[in-house]
Amino acid sequence: MEKILVINPVVDSRWNKTDGDYLKKIAGKDTLIEVVNIEKGPKTIESFYDEAFALPGILRIVREIKSQYDGIMINCFADPGLKAVREVCDIPVVGAGESAIILASMLGHNFSIISVKKNMIPMFEMKVVSLGLSKRLSSVEYIDIPVSELEDDFCKTEEAIIKAINSTIKQNNTEVTVLGCTGMLLLYSEVAKRVSIPVVEPAATALKVLEILIDLGISHSKTGLYITPEFEKIIGY
Repeated sequence: MEKILVINPVVDSRWNKTDGDYLKKIAGKDTLIEVVNIEKGPKTIESFYDEAFALPGILRIVREIKSQYDGIMINCFADPGLKAVREVCDIPVVGAGESAIILASMLGHNFSIISVKKNMIPMFEMKVVSLGLSKRLSSVEYIDIPVSELEDDFCKTEEAIIKAINSTIKQNNTEVTVLGCTGMLLLYSEVAKRVSIPVVEPAATALKVLEILIDLGISHSKTGLYITPEFEKIIGY
């Protein structure tokens, strides 16, 4: 039996049950999933500032209960705290954004990312550069709907996403697209039916990548990029 901790790096708990129900349908029959959220920090993550304030809560959760799980998933496309959590843990840790981008690069010559707001275009471009895949990125599109409003009008959001995907197909010959927010997960099925290219949903992708790592008994290396932190150096947390 595999036990996975999914961390929603926001203070709003309303997505915990929705995300948990969605992921449980995708998970293997022997996978147990628990979804938690941070107690202090941003309501949503749409900027570097938001991301920075999510990190202390994420690390606190991980340090307190990591021993109870076989793997950890950061359920946000921005992957807040991903590298730091890998240093804290010896179990595999995955981020939704990193997992989705790497999978997309396997499915076609190029890929696009569909984001929520304009300021996230350079954020995601930087993310793709950090993964060494900038030459494969055809575009980052945005739908101009904040995370907090994605589920207010499903039809409106679906149409905006589909319009953005069709635009990058036409203008950039895009072959694969990535939904650039885990808050879009309930929209995935309908969007995927209505466009002509593969659509990668990051939450489901991260979960399945994590299950594979657990099944294979593989976790991140601690001999270079990641080290075990000197916990006593950090004061006041």
